[in-house]
Amino acid sequence: MDILIGAIVVVFVLIMGFRAFTGYSSYKGTLYQQLFSSYLEYFWRMSMQRDLSRSNYLQERIGPHRIVYNAYRDGQGRIAATFATVFSTRGHAAICAVATSGAVAGKDTGSWTVERDGKRYALPSPVTYVRRQKKLLDGFLKGAPVEYIIAFNAGTDTSGVACSYTVLTVDALVDHLAEKPEGAVSEADMMKAFETFKEMAAHAQ
Repeated sequence: MDILIGAIVVVFVLIMGFRAFTGYSSYKGTLYQQLFSSYLEYFWRMSMQRDLSRSNYLQERIGPHRIVYNAYRDGQGRIAATFATVFSTRGHAAICAVATSGAVAGKDTGSWTVERDGKRYALPSPVTYVRRQKKLLDGFLKGAPVEYIIAFNAGTDTSGVACSYTVLTVDALVDHLAEKPEGAVSEADMMKAFETFKEMAAHAQ
């Protein structure tokens, strides 16, 4: 019996170790790396709890919160923009994660570009998708404070961006959220917003 239990434990450890190894690519260099205290926490919540709506790290930095995720597709059906929306008692924040680096330039209207290694490339305007996210959230938040943030990879030069939304790099994100004063939203209203979003997402599937 002890041998059987030992074998089960070994198999479990091997399976979880393999899943942890293969899952690291979904964490490294993404917004998840900023929202969670470590890969261990991310992996535990993703694989064991199947719930990425809470973060020990964010709890320490900003207090009561919940996180939801959604994405928008382009005309070809490819994912064009990914969002993490943090519902918090400090006010809500909808974060559009743009996985690019270099020197970015763009405005509220018109096309955006990114320059790397002396070459300039077209960049889909994140403003288009931020406006779609705003329309989605305005439908049920009813005047609650929401900041819309466009977050680029660490090291990105954003000095060429001039738009009406907050623009920063992901490594500055949590510090930015933590600077907001507490009490902008009650915890009950925060949870109501979170549950409403979940219900909307469930009906959309």
